[in-house]
Amino acid sequence: MEFDFERRERVMAPLQLVWEEVESLDQILSKTPQALSWDVAPGGQRAEARLRMAWGPVKWDLDMVARLEDVRPRQHLLLVIEAPTLEARYEGSIDIEPVGAAETNLIYRAHMESRHRFAARMRGVLSENVEQHVQSVIGRTKVRAEQRRLAQDRLLQ
Repeated sequence: MEFDFERRERVMAPLQLVWEEVESLDQILSKTPQALSWDVAPGGQRAEARLRMAWGPVKWDLDMVARLEDVRPRQHLLLVIEAPTLEARYEGSIDIEPVGAAETNLIYRAHMESRHRFAARMRGVLSENVEQHVQSVIGRTKVRAEQRRLAQDRLLQ
C-alpha cells in the first residue's frame, strides 16, 4: 500500500527565514503534532523518535527512525522516516523556492508506503496522519517565518 500527498504554500518571508524553520530534524519534529519525544544523534542527521498515531478515539505509540538525506541548503531536503513495526517508509521532500526578495514558495511532497499485512486496512489512519503532519509542518513554518520577518521589519524601522 502506498500513497502521496502534496501541499504548497506561499510564505511572506525571505527564503533564509523559511529555510531556518525546516533546516534540521529538531525543527521538523518540533512542528510535528504526532511526535511525542525524539533524540537527535550527534551531527543532527538522524533521530530516534516516538510518535502517537491516532484514528478517531484509537491511539497508539510507535517507535521510528528519522533521517535527513539529500540536503541542499536553502533549496531542498528529504526527510526519511522508517517505522519497523508498520513495515513503513515515509519520504517527505521539502523544497523552498524564492518568489521575490520577501516571498518564498514552500512545497512539501510526501510519499508513504507500507508492506504490513494489514496496510490496506490502515490506509485511512496512515493517510490521515501523514496529511496532518504535512499541513502542520507547512502551517507552523509559514507562521514562524512570517512572524520573524515582521519582528525584523519592526526592529529595522
